[in-house]
Amino acid sequence: MLGFNRRNWRGMLAANGVLILGLILIGTGMVGAAVTNDVCADCHEELCEEFHKTPHGTYFSTNSQLAEASCESCHGSALAHIESGAPEDIVNPARQDQFGGEELCLSCHTGHQFDDWAFSAHNAADVTCSDCHTVHAVDGAVVSQSTPDLCYSCHSDVRAAANMPSHHPIAEGKMECQDCHGLHGAPARFVMEDTGRELCLSCHTEKEGPFVYEHAPVEEDCMICHTPHGSVANNLLVQNQPSLCLSCHPMHFHATAMSVDGDFDTPQAPERAGSSTPDSFERGMLTNCSQCHIEIHGSDLPSQEISTGGNALTR
Repeated sequence: MLGFNRRNWRGMLAANGVLILGLILIGTGMVGAAVTNDVCADCHEELCEEFHKTPHGTYFSTNSQLAEASCESCHGSALAHIESGAPEDIVNPARQDQFGGEELCLSCHTGHQFDDWAFSAHNAADVTCSDCHTVHAVDGAVVSQSTPDLCYSCHSDVRAAANMPSHHPIAEGKMECQDCHGLHGAPARFVMEDTGRELCLSCHTEKEGPFVYEHAPVEEDCMICHTPHGSVANNLLVQNQPSLCLSCHPMHFHATAMSVDGDFDTPQAPERAGSSTPDSFERGMLTNCSQCHIEIHGSDLPSQEISTGGNALTR
């Protein structure tokens, strides 16, 4: 018979503890410190029954490498949760911040579109995967709402702009937000470079050129003249003509000379003499520049005006 001492007693407790824990795991279906899906279904019956209808469940069932995936694959060990019954004792990605739930999702979602997630605007704004996605949703609905309503739930200013008189055809169902935006941090779709100009030209190819006579803003950035989501001005312009044009170009003095009635001469540029009326200023401000300068994005044909060297974009 073994003599009793404290060291032997502690050893017996440790051995018996392991034995008792092993019996509990076997009796509850939790083998190797893992809880089977059947155990989860005892409480979460509806979620477990419907899971195979979800995109994740479908993918798991058709991928041999993931056939053994369990609830614990995403929710972590359920031992403490089963013992206490407390929700906080189980990992719930929907309740985690961007340093918890997102890391879990990105452990499987490793495609190139997620490469720049850490530097994305959504990540910087503390947007998590569960803010937009519902993992347990059935019938293929991975996102909690369809676009653009999902995007509008945060971007209310874009919703307002998209309903202005001039807008991209988002409301008409011909475009989606993700056609232009890389939602997970990847560069926008259909572009070679991650710049606003290249993005616009991926659809508006006729504006790209190169042209013999170029308009400088077109070569720099489309957003100098256009606003992408919507505008009260035609053609998504940031403001109406001629105010927009006059923010860079001076007025045509021969067309908007004030208090001149009749013909006038210009000694320094005789070829630019002309005629005016008392209301010529009003006429000039109520006329779109593009009525004469019709090839505003660029042209291969010289204009007739001598003083511009052909670069007036009139044809």
